[in-house]
Amino acid sequence: MLVSVIIPTYKRSLRLPIAIDSVLEQTHKSIEIIVVDDNNDDEFRKDTKRMLQSYIDKQLIRYIEHEFNKGGCAARNTGVFRANGKVIAFLDDDDFYEPNKIEEQLNFLNKNESLDACMCSMFRIDEQSEQIKSRENKARGVTLSEAILDGNLFTSMLLIKKDVFIKLNGFSEIPRFQDKYFHYKFLEHGYKIDVLDKQLLTLVEHNDFRISLSASNKIIEALHTLHSFEIKHKQLFTNKEWKYILHRFYYRKAYTLCEGNIFQKIKGFLNVLKSLKYYTGDFNVSKIAIKTLIPNFILNYKNK
Repeated sequence: MLVSVIIPTYKRSLRLPIAIDSVLEQTHKSIEIIVVDDNNDDEFRKDTKRMLQSYIDKQLIRYIEHEFNKGGCAARNTGVFRANGKVIAFLDDDDFYEPNKIEEQLNFLNKNESLDACMCSMFRIDEQSEQIKSRENKARGVTLSEAILDGNLFTSMLLIKKDVFIKLNGFSEIPRFQDKYFHYKFLEHGYKIDVLDKQLLTLVEHNDFRISLSASNKIIEALHTLHSFEIKHKQLFTNKEWKYILHRFYYRKAYTLCEGNIFQKIKGFLNVLKSLKYYTGDFNVSKIAIKTLIPNFILNYKNK
């Protein structure tokens, strides 16, 4: 069975060959690799094409250019809608598969004919290739209530039937958390997914991540989109579970805002206060509250 692996790329041409080579080295050989270049027409586009030229010349990949940067969500959708495979997998341009990733997931999907998709667990490493151990390495969320309460699905964990992805119109155009929102949408429509609890890919965490003003606004917008969906399905939860969901919503907003400018910090602290009404003990509210009250130059000094 032909599997199409979609690799969106943006400003990471140096790591891109690692991702591609990990797909070329799969034990399952019936694979097409579609690289969607989501750079603007600039130096990053030139660097990416230069890095990919040998793969293109040898017809090892299909290369698709966006006219301008549209975001990872749109890039993945572009790849799927141009794919020939009946089954779709995803890979970010700085991550890589284990050699048996596609074979293991495809076998799992074929043995469980009622499933429309499956997800695997993953390894995570930092930029020094040190292992990061966390429960977030484990895929979770087989039912809609499970996905909302404690779901964990990164796009590279997913193997999905193409026709199902198309029927769902792919990833939704929300600013962040497109994978989580797709997880919700997939289960809301009655499609079936299960977890193959094997670590079959590696995700690279970047040390230079920092939430900018524009990024924080996008995160807040996305959190509201997710929460609107959660409110729509409130009937799935007990009072205790719903209290947890509300607390988590305000906590995540506070976390996003706690190291911003003075106005963001004030909003963050107000969200800390709102979260206390639903406090469940699951999150370290006091730590976030302190971050909203302490100026950033002191926080930065302490982190040195």
